[in-house]
Amino acid sequence: MVKNERLLGVAGFAALTFLVLPFFWLTQGFLLFHFLTENITILIALLLFIVGTRTYRYSKNTIVLFISISYLFASILGLLHTLTYKGMGLVQGIDASMATQFWIARRLLESSSLLFATFLWKRGLVPWKIIAGFTLVTAALVASIFTKVFPACFVEGVGLTPFKKISEYGVILMGIITLVRLIGLRIHLDLAYVQVIAWAIVFGTAAEFVFTLYSTVYDLLNGLGHLLYVFSGSLVGMFVVNEGLDKPYTTMFRIVYEKAIRDQLTGLLNRHGLEEMTHTSFERAKRFPATFCLLMMDLDDFKTVNDDYGHAEGDLALIEFGKVLARSFREYDLYARIGGDEFVAFLEDGEDMTQAAKARLENAVESWKKGNIRRRNLGVSFGMSVRPPGSEASLASMLAEADLRLMAAKSEKHSRGKR
Repeated sequence: MVKNERLLGVAGFAALTFLVLPFFWLTQGFLLFHFLTENITILIALLLFIVGTRTYRYSKNTIVLFISISYLFASILGLLHTLTYKGMGLVQGIDASMATQFWIARRLLESSSLLFATFLWKRGLVPWKIIAGFTLVTAALVASIFTKVFPACFVEGVGLTPFKKISEYGVILMGIITLVRLIGLRIHLDLAYVQVIAWAIVFGTAAEFVFTLYSTVYDLLNGLGHLLYVFSGSLVGMFVVNEGLDKPYTTMFRIVYEKAIRDQLTGLLNRHGLEEMTHTSFERAKRFPATFCLLMMDLDDFKTVNDDYGHAEGDLALIEFGKVLARSFREYDLYARIGGDEFVAFLEDGEDMTQAAKARLENAVESWKKGNIRRRNLGVSFGMSVRPPGSEASLASMLAEADLRLMAAKSEKHSRGKR
């Protein structure tokens, strides 16, 4: 995901969090506002779970896998927090503390999972075992709350309990340690998205600090904490989508693209790649006129290498010649293998500079031959075509012209050899 797309995503989530949700709070009351904030975070968690688990086979990113699973189970606690919230009236026989207990359980699970995930880089994980582990932990937390084993977190008329405040500070401490751990992992992850997850932790930590200050479940500070938490969750979502989805698929498509434009044996451009690259050069020449020269090359007596030493040795000779080309031309020149022992160099230069490059290549070939007795009979024949400024000549026409001159050069060599 490019920078502009990333900024657009952040801006969209910021608008939803700090403009749309407060509008519902002001016009429809706190309960609907709270219901919407919690359900948004639950939907984000579901998205993370789907992305993280379904793309693990491609991304092999254990951090993303672990976070995505942990947030799914945290969202279960979030759902129970929403259903038991004061005023909802959906669960009978509960007190005001239960929703806060589910909140603390959720945040402890999330923050500890984020921290633990930073220790999982390059470790092999089995998804079903992680799911089983989180199932047991989540079930134990839910059971402890409903059986009143979990410590009370809120008391009507009194406010937050010491346990609740200490737990919030524990979440803050884990967030700080996670930030430190992320600094060490920045070389393995996309730096821009390390910053995204870091900001997610910062906003989440800020939310926890605010949650230590409110006195009633409907007051301003409690609402502000929920807004900060929603924005933090959205940033975690962006991180998971990038690392679990964008990056592996972008990498896969880049590999496919490279295979489509590269010769598999030598790694040089193939004909399709040459056509694509030269098209860009020709389009640029419409605004900035330039001369282009094309050298078509053919290895003389290449068949003798295959006949005398086998096709594996012939393949090796082609690979070596590709490296000779790379040493002989500039990094911005284009050179390709277009078939068999036929190669092409495409230069944005006049004939003089191209002839100099040709001479440089001939010297490099002689050095190559001297260094390997199995290459002693090889030579290189050339055919050149020129596309002057303002010309509309295509790559195909340049190749055809260079091919005719190449055949003439080989014919002349053959004639000299017979004499």
